[in-house]
Amino acid sequence: MAATIRTITPEDASGFFRTIRAVFLDPPGPTDRRAEFWLEHMRPDLSRAWGAFDGGTCVGSFRTLPFELTVPGGGTVPADGVTAVTVAPTHRRQGLLTGLMGEGLRAAADRGDAVSILIAAEWRIYGRFGYGPATEDAVWEVDTRRAAAAAPAGAVEAVEIAELRKLAPAVYDAARRQRPGGIDRPEPRWDYDYGLAHPEGEQPEWAGRAVLHRDPAGEVDGYLRWHADGTWEGMLPTGTLHVDELVTTSREAYADLWRFVLGVDLIATVRAGERPVDEPLPYLLADGRAARQVQRWDRLWLRVLDVPAALGARGYLSPGRVVLEVVDPAGYAAGRFALDAGPDGADCRPTTEAADLTLPAAALGAAYLGGTRLRTLAAAGLVDEHRPGAVERADRLLVGDQVPFCPLHF
Repeated sequence: MAATIRTITPEDASGFFRTIRAVFLDPPGPTDRRAEFWLEHMRPDLSRAWGAFDGGTCVGSFRTLPFELTVPGGGTVPADGVTAVTVAPTHRRQGLLTGLMGEGLRAAADRGDAVSILIAAEWRIYGRFGYGPATEDAVWEVDTRRAAAAAPAGAVEAVEIAELRKLAPAVYDAARRQRPGGIDRPEPRWDYDYGLAHPEGEQPEWAGRAVLHRDPAGEVDGYLRWHADGTWEGMLPTGTLHVDELVTTSREAYADLWRFVLGVDLIATVRAGERPVDEPLPYLLADGRAARQVQRWDRLWLRVLDVPAALGARGYLSPGRVVLEVVDPAGYAAGRFALDAGPDGADCRPTTEAADLTLPAAALGAAYLGGTRLRTLAAAGLVDEHRPGAVERADRLLVGDQVPFCPLHF
């Protein structure tokens, strides 16, 4: 009998998590307590969680979260955040992923979400569903002995995690609005992410230390979460400090928190993951080469669901007009649209005019936040130009003034 797809009930939660753990290669173990914690503490909207069921067994999972996504120009759009996407190894190649994705996209479009976003486990999975890689992440490492960073110039204060939990949300919310790609953090995530709540019998998600930065008026404008591995070789300290979260709303807080990190005793290496690719960090150091970008990869994948709403909501650095033909077999973004935009605003609407260029929904999603250049996609053969200069004109319109970055894994 073919598997069926439906929204899950509280009684399905343990099996739902069992499937997720198996597909993501987590060690086998009981899932009842994790399911209970998820239902009681994380308070999921089960109308946004689907399972594929073979008889009474969950063999696939799919869930979405409501997000507010910051776009170029500082505006926001409602975004459908896709997560927990799995199909059991025993049920691959049976159309379950297509079915689960179809349920999620239909629901998002019906809600009026302008875009859908996700973090892809594998590159080749989601392009066929209209998603393109819109942001990148990097891992940075700093040799503290070569860095010779200055001491913090402002007020840096160590605090307990419970105190940080009270003060961090306002800073995070302000910071995520300053850069395209930022998303809000669901309220139940704060206690879980900070190790203040966790399933019974399991270790906290995080344990470490916290630091605040205050501006001259005493207001918190940045915070840092970190932990360290203390190691020694031949009576020489070789410890590694891990930057787990560094969020700021001012240049002063950014500089001072990095200077604090680089001045912690007994640390030879600072390692910071899930960071922007364009960190100003090297320019804070006496030797900028002490900071190295050791890994870099795609982060947030984006799919446009409502082209006029999405393109009309973001800002544009220069004036221009272009007619786009968007190819989308699923239909959500399909059509021909005239975009007339500039620094004073934008208007995007369906049109019967001849198209200047044609591109798939995945290419539009990749370019939407301004980080992936349309001319790069055209060079890869993903954009067809029908009018000379159209790619260059559209590229100038869509490029942003900041490299987009998503600060939250979901």
